[in-house]
Amino acid sequence: MNGEIQQASNIVISARKALFENEKIDFIPSKHTLSIQFIFARKLLFHKSVQANSVCEWFDVCLQRGLKDIKFVIPTNRENKHLLGFANTSQCVIICFWKNGNTSCFCPFWEFDREQNKWKIIYNEQYIKKHTVFDNLHFTDKTNEFKQTLLDIGEFAAKIEQQYFSDVFHNAYEALCGLENINDENTPIQLPDEFKTIYYVVDKADVFGAMGSWNDSPPYYAREKGLDKEYNELSNELLVQLRYHLMYVANECWKHH
Repeated sequence: MNGEIQQASNIVISARKALFENEKIDFIPSKHTLSIQFIFARKLLFHKSVQANSVCEWFDVCLQRGLKDIKFVIPTNRENKHLLGFANTSQCVIICFWKNGNTSCFCPFWEFDREQNKWKIIYNEQYIKKHTVFDNLHFTDKTNEFKQTLLDIGEFAAKIEQQYFSDVFHNAYEALCGLENINDENTPIQLPDEFKTIYYVVDKADVFGAMGSWNDSPPYYAREKGLDKEYNELSNELLVQLRYHLMYVANECWKHH
């Protein structure tokens, strides 16, 4: 999974748990992170910008400002999948719903520090107009569709002689069916158990990126066999399933029923 997507979704998962339990947020950045900074939008032009220099500090400011709910949102389809492995291309956002009725989003920007060999991340807040599509975001478990997609693209990968990817999709399918023990080290500790398998499968089946990815040599093997259309259709469906279920996990965990 792209680190940008992983971090933002994990922040939301951690924040949702903290809101649910009325506790402090528990979030540990990855070893590749140098710094995480949040810049809040100015309430008035002459006000100073409020900044937080950690996820914990950001969450405290959010609580002081009346955070009511929080969600993770990402587009489910992208035309140019070759860019998906690079920073600042995911278009993912953290949506904050405030008790005063306002809605805002935090958009990440990643910058690589070559001296430290780590990433500096800045989340900038922007206000969103009221009555947006984000107000009624709801996700349901569609793992049967996810399973079918993994089966279909796994068979297709074997058809174009891409056995490595066929195995990846097959193993992800078996994990989703409960036939394989998942590695909890690859799932956020803040997730309830019933969501961990889906998160694990999303992470493992996310093969989009640059060199060595599903976007690299597989399309050429598909073209040689006259299967361009099938490659594109299955790739699009896989991306939809991956991103939909990541949003399902991040946004449906730790809900008050």
